[in-house]
Amino acid sequence: MFDGDYDVILAQVIDKKISPNLSKKSAPINYTIKNLLEDSYPSSKKQVKKSASLSILDVLKMKYPYLQITIPIHAEEWDEKNYIPVVTFLPEEYNDATTTVLSGYDSKGNIVELDVLNEPDKPVIVISQNERIRGIDPDPTGDLVLPETPTNLTGTQTESGIRLSWEMPSNAMAFNTTGYYIYRKDAESTVYSRIGVITGVYNRSYDDNAIEASRSYSYYVMAYNQGVSSHPSNYITVIAPNLPKPVLAFDAIQNSKNEIELRWQNNHDQYIMETQLYKHVIGVTNNYNLLNSFSPNEHDFFDNNVIAGKKVVYKINHITNLGKSNAKYDFIQVPFRDISENSPVFIKKIKFSDWRIERWAAGKPEFYVTVTNVDAGGKTPYTVQDQIVCNFSKREKESQVFTGKKVIEWKPGFWFDMLTFTAIEYDRTSGDLKINASVGYNKKNIDSTGLDARAGVSYEITFRDKGEKCGSEYLNYFDNPEKWLQFPNYGVEILVSESDN
Repeated sequence: MFDGDYDVILAQVIDKKISPNLSKKSAPINYTIKNLLEDSYPSSKKQVKKSASLSILDVLKMKYPYLQITIPIHAEEWDEKNYIPVVTFLPEEYNDATTTVLSGYDSKGNIVELDVLNEPDKPVIVISQNERIRGIDPDPTGDLVLPETPTNLTGTQTESGIRLSWEMPSNAMAFNTTGYYIYRKDAESTVYSRIGVITGVYNRSYDDNAIEASRSYSYYVMAYNQGVSSHPSNYITVIAPNLPKPVLAFDAIQNSKNEIELRWQNNHDQYIMETQLYKHVIGVTNNYNLLNSFSPNEHDFFDNNVIAGKKVVYKINHITNLGKSNAKYDFIQVPFRDISENSPVFIKKIKFSDWRIERWAAGKPEFYVTVTNVDAGGKTPYTVQDQIVCNFSKREKESQVFTGKKVIEWKPGFWFDMLTFTAIEYDRTSGDLKINASVGYNKKNIDSTGLDARAGVSYEITFRDKGEKCGSEYLNYFDNPEKWLQFPNYGVEILVSESDN
């Protein structure tokens, strides 16, 4: 593109040295483009020489010093391995205002008519006289002046690919250096392919983002000017960066009974094509299903397709030209309660199966229940309600039924909150009873795909009367609001509910 089109001046390139066709056993040592063109003539039509010393190419070079071979349209789209363009020429009588049809030749030698008024949809090779460099005398010696050779080519990993940089000698100027060709091959290839063209002598870097993560690539760079290329720069090999960086943070937040907010923070240290969000409902879907795709500037989404009591795991990935990042996960065990409102917890019943808790002669058993919790950081236990007195209101076989035993108006702010119930059957006037209870709390595992085994914080609870220790049991916020809590001693169970009796 030394003059704006994809073209070469025949006189400037035919003596350029190239590698010979390996199938030619007797190729000359100094093999040139001229040799290649002459070897490419079909043997039955080969124009060997016009005189003892001049070939037809020599004649063309002298008679038409501005003869050019150009691809004026669709050059960037040319699939060189799978398509051979039609070749045409501009005859002497060609006139932009009056010529409507050109004759061309396909790869089999058939004559093809080309409509000059309507642009073809594939590349066409055109032989013509260059109109832009007239008035410049050709080099009388025929020797080509090569552009300066790029030096100190280096490659560094970027967030989205490999960046190449190089240097040029101080005498590289706009008049003698049009730009640069970038060549690359991967570790499995033996041949370098041109992957980029840069225009401008001072534009000396190139970002190769069309790569695969962790693969090895080799490069070199050549300067070009008026269809002539320099010698190759130094060769380098660079390993592409690993997978893209994942999102910086990802949270699934239960806002209300039928809404989960997904909120994330994109990693803008890299070029992000899109962010993909997936959803897996345990026991309902077989795997993760794509929920939605988002632009780099989007950072939240509301999922209103929610089933109470189901565990929903979400994952999120960045997508760049390197591929898909490692996923970040978060999940919710969808509560039955509406987390946007207060949800009362009542003690409705207590029952037991082991009569050793209270002999018949002592009358009906009486219970104290203390409810505790742990702060959001999982470090500091505190009392929610101390020593709830549960005496008989009425009796159903082995159950005691209560009215008005409200524990809490529960609105925790996060769905995996937990209450710890510690119970004793008390005997009055027998002195204080101190119990070292484990106040439980939930915490997510390291991948945020599930809850670790329940953790606990030691907490001393004092009851005003001694008695039989029933133990502790736990109520998750996401549990069904009406649930029997089963204590470890004496077969004690407590029915809790959102509603009172």
